[in-house]
Amino acid sequence: MEIFWEWWRWLGWRRVVAVVVAAPIAAVVVWWMVRLPAPPVENFIPMAPGVDTPAATLSPGSLTPLDSTQFEVLTPLDTLAPARIAVHVVGAVQQPGVYHFNAGARGDDALRAAGGPSGDADLRRVNLAATLFDGQQFVIPRKGEQLATTVPPSGGGFDSGASNPPLLVDLNRATVAELDQLPGVGPSTARAIVDHRTRNGPFASVDDLLAVRGIGPAKLAELKPFVRV
Repeated sequence: MEIFWEWWRWLGWRRVVAVVVAAPIAAVVVWWMVRLPAPPVENFIPMAPGVDTPAATLSPGSLTPLDSTQFEVLTPLDTLAPARIAVHVVGAVQQPGVYHFNAGARGDDALRAAGGPSGDADLRRVNLAATLFDGQQFVIPRKGEQLATTVPPSGGGFDSGASNPPLLVDLNRATVAELDQLPGVGPSTARAIVDHRTRNGPFASVDDLLAVRGIGPAKLAELKPFVRV
């Protein structure tokens, strides 16, 4: 007992209080250092419901082809045609004017939209099956009439083998779209003809086309039956 009191006098009440306070702190530190590590983050990532199939049980015969109905097929943008076109219908029709059609409409659609032909219309000179295009002037000629227009009445381009030749295109009045319908003339050559006319004035003769970029003697010979000044 005497030994206990000697030890108590040596320890003192301050040391006892320090030990009592430090013991819980030391216990917490030890627990923190030896505790188990937290589970990996992957354990908390939600997984899609399904049936787990061991990889060893898979075989080529057990694989099912994908059903094409599960996917939406998208149409490429470059395959989409213009929804509407505007066509100016004139000549021997009941109600000439500008009419709007769905892309892919034919000359017959333009004729019916304008109220049908008038009594003196010469429908033999018109290709009613020709496809209409945006900005076109679709002309229905009258019987015996020589139209002073630069667009062929059929609106469907030129056919040098046809029994009824197309009307002549005036080089000094034709637009790019009208010149583009000539045989062997594309958009770039049509634009070159109009640019040359704008810079140098009206063509004095058909042979002046040789001065246009992209037109040589062979193409001039091909164009001569269809153009005039």
